[in-house]
Amino acid sequence: MRTNKDIFSDRAVSLTPQELIDFEHTIKDCMAEFVPFTSYSLFFPRERSAGIPEPEFRAEDSELILPLVFKGEMMCYFIAKGVRLKAPATAPKYLMALAASVLEKLALYKKAVTDPLTGLYSRNFFFEELEQAIDQVQGCLATGSCRSGVEAREPEMAFSGTFGVIFLDLDTFQPVNERYGYLKGDDILGEVGRLLSLVCPKYTTVARFANDKFAILVPDAKPHACFQLSEVIRSGLSKLSFTDDITNDTISVTGSLGYVCYPQGLEGAQFRRTPSEQARMIVRKARKGVAVAKDQGRNRVFGYADILSKGGRVLETLPMNRMVVSLGEASGAKVGQRFLVRSPKSGGVASASLTEDERLSGRYPALYKGEVVLVEVQDDMAFAEALHLGDAAWAVEPGDRLNLIEGDESLFSPEQEIKDDTMPSHDGATQLLRYGEFVSWFAKARLKPESFGLSLVRILDQPEENDRYQDGMDHMARDVARLARGVFGDAATGGRFGLNGMIFFTEGVDRQTLMDRTLELERAVADNLGLKISVGSARYPFLNFDRADMLENCRKALEHALLLPDPRVAVFDSISLNLSADRRFMDGDIYGAIEEFKLALLDDDNNLLARNSLGICYAQLGRFEEARHEFEHVVELDKKDVLAQYNLGWANHRLGDLKSAEKAYRQCLKAEPGHVYSLMRLGSIEEKANHLKKAANLYGKAADQPGGERMVLRPLARVAYRQGDIEATREYLHLALNADHNDHQAMHMLAKLYLDQGEDPQIAEVLARQSSALAPGAAAYWETLVEALEAQGKGEEAAIVAARAAG
Repeated sequence: MRTNKDIFSDRAVSLTPQELIDFEHTIKDCMAEFVPFTSYSLFFPRERSAGIPEPEFRAEDSELILPLVFKGEMMCYFIAKGVRLKAPATAPKYLMALAASVLEKLALYKKAVTDPLTGLYSRNFFFEELEQAIDQVQGCLATGSCRSGVEAREPEMAFSGTFGVIFLDLDTFQPVNERYGYLKGDDILGEVGRLLSLVCPKYTTVARFANDKFAILVPDAKPHACFQLSEVIRSGLSKLSFTDDITNDTISVTGSLGYVCYPQGLEGAQFRRTPSEQARMIVRKARKGVAVAKDQGRNRVFGYADILSKGGRVLETLPMNRMVVSLGEASGAKVGQRFLVRSPKSGGVASASLTEDERLSGRYPALYKGEVVLVEVQDDMAFAEALHLGDAAWAVEPGDRLNLIEGDESLFSPEQEIKDDTMPSHDGATQLLRYGEFVSWFAKARLKPESFGLSLVRILDQPEENDRYQDGMDHMARDVARLARGVFGDAATGGRFGLNGMIFFTEGVDRQTLMDRTLELERAVADNLGLKISVGSARYPFLNFDRADMLENCRKALEHALLLPDPRVAVFDSISLNLSADRRFMDGDIYGAIEEFKLALLDDDNNLLARNSLGICYAQLGRFEEARHEFEHVVELDKKDVLAQYNLGWANHRLGDLKSAEKAYRQCLKAEPGHVYSLMRLGSIEEKANHLKKAANLYGKAADQPGGERMVLRPLARVAYRQGDIEATREYLHLALNADHNDHQAMHMLAKLYLDQGEDPQIAEVLARQSSALAPGAAAYWETLVEALEAQGKGEEAAIVAARAAG
């Protein structure tokens, strides 16, 4: 006969006091379903009771004290105030039983999202958290509310607009399973899970992804923070040691880690994907980092952003000085990028023995074999062509490493350029120069004319399904090249630019002529071939760019063109610079972004978007006077520019000119009555002036707007506290933590609330520790932690914390 098993009987699922504190608001909501109350608190006794206490109802105080019991163990007390019971003698025992079911409900939820072997979160839960984080960043980017640098001190802001994903894959773990058995492997994985729980901060989401693979979501993390945590994990793993009970073998483990940050790790059209798709793309990019770490020797950390610059490798050499390399579109590779090829020995350890007792050691110098250029880029790999060789006798081989060349300079002299008479200089399909030949030719040809233009053409269509891909692309490229030669004229020189592109050089052409010709080409291709193309062009001279910059400007113009509706044609200009600067800003290069925004304004003083963005850059650096000047300029030209009006108000707000700030915010609301951030800023001004009703009203209006409800919870809690409404304060803070469980300001405020109201200092300690871990630079958080420790009589520990905070 089959019996029903108690799912908690194996004690695989437990609840800790920390988890009860985390779920406090959920416990309160569940309890409120069967016992109405006006206020409540959790209380954790300092000493564990020998038995299960009886529930107690104090009618004179309308107070109900319910022990919360799980699996026969008393966890804490739920103290409800303002309770009325019709049967005060018998009801408390029934209510206590219902309260126990609340804990069982929490335990079931924990079981559903937890990996049973390691105690970490499950893969599905990790993706849920990752998708929520992406939603949060997207909302932040859409409204321009992300904090960075100085704006981290803004009371309404609690999120930096970025996060990191770290992926860990244990090295050569399958042989451990096969040699020592899967049970031993499970023991090791369990210990790895405990290590990750120990070294990863509480606010991270650590999950067992699959088998011996793990993933960590790190909120508010920039690349440096991800690298540091990855190194802590890698180092911790290398120190683990296990002994096999049968063979007495010592088993050690290592791991390779990759990391990526969002939104920096995605670009262009990838942001138009759903959060679910973006989550999978981000994880894939982190795993790319793992793959490169393993390829370079295992037991190391590699960031996705570094793959392109120093993570490439030659996979295979082909005839005619061509090769297959490990870089593709998935790692940011593009046609035309150049790389230095270096020997794997470069920078490695060199050693030799003189005698049995004497050994010499050192490091190999930089050993560069040559320079290559990408001529065709696919999703996961690319084909490259050699431009220069350092020594013809030292051939490029599989396993050689690649280093991206950022500028236009080469380590190799023109004499070292590849000269292979057996290799045709022209592409067979289009009769244009091969790309490598075009680059070499262009390096010399650009030095002569006073002016010239470059046009980069990309075919957007794909071959028919029944065609071989390369044959189909060659066929389309041949037809487009024929039309392009007719449009650009016989004096133009063209080269192949990957399978779906080509590039043309024309002397003595002005900007308008360049635009007219590319528009003509786009129409001719559409009318005669039924194909869609995009064309990006650049002209020399332009601003302070030199001749060597034109190829990169041409690429940027093509990226600009691809964002346009038909016809997708652009000549490098102020808008192209704006788009490039936006990318720099997103990558954290604020100074580089400032320079490009300035160039955009130098080309077009009326580029209001560039001027607004320049002001934002200045504000991010704390240069608010300069920021205000830029925003005022925009408002002078367009009084209905909501973004400029809001930014002007914000700059004045930061400068302490509250009157001007309020005027700008109200102008913003005049143009857009539901502007959430203007409502919130006005609310903060009224709150500072102690006009609490007006502040609450403005915050309430902000809460009624899409996306506003989550943002005003903390400000509403502040107002409620100052008005003496403690329960409303508690409610708002719990809701704020439900909306963002890493909201360190809400944690700190809740910790202070527990202390100020004389409630359980243990809960205050937990909250204070969490807020201090999330924002270690906030002195007030450490002071609250010291206060919570002293309230529990932990004087020694309080002194240690106080000393750390002072240091």
